[in-house]
Amino acid sequence: MKKAFVFLVVLSFAAAGYAAASNPVEDTFQRYWSAYSKKDFAKAAAEVLPSDLEETKAALLPVLLGAQANPAKEVQEMLSTFFGRTVGKARESISPIEAYAGLQRLVTGSNPQFFEMLKDAKVTIIFVRSVDADSAEIHYQVTIGSESDTDAESLKREGGRWWVRVNEDPKAVAAQIKAVVERKPTG
Repeated sequence: MKKAFVFLVVLSFAAAGYAAASNPVEDTFQRYWSAYSKKDFAKAAAEVLPSDLEETKAALLPVLLGAQANPAKEVQEMLSTFFGRTVGKARESISPIEAYAGLQRLVTGSNPQFFEMLKDAKVTIIFVRSVDADSAEIHYQVTIGSESDTDAESLKREGGRWWVRVNEDPKAVAAQIKAVVERKPTG
């Protein structure tokens, strides 16, 4: 009887350890979502695939640095939002995480009410689909009040861990920002 009890205890610890280790995709997503919904974009970026962060920086930084000469108030406000407290030459050497966080601050600025509501959102993972050994999709539902919507995130395993992928093409986002900062003032 004593051996059976010890066996059950060992088995339960092994099962708990396996369960904790068997959900790395969900754990990565939950860490990302928790930080993102709190507008802690630098912490959320720590869960994003480093090469995606590099591509985001490479696409956005030249556009935003080039826009610094534009005296339009709305462009200067955009730059201030993107760069935060970083000024002068230091803007040229922001990290990929800072570039990602700056982009998310721009997104937040375009729809602040939505991001305020995210603090109270409930996120439910619907399912995880393995695309291949190193790629997965996590499908989830976001519920805010009585309204809900579904979405999906792609994740990639690299360097022994899972990372969230950037959904939007950084070059397309940079092109949209460039169109805004180069728009001629009307009136």
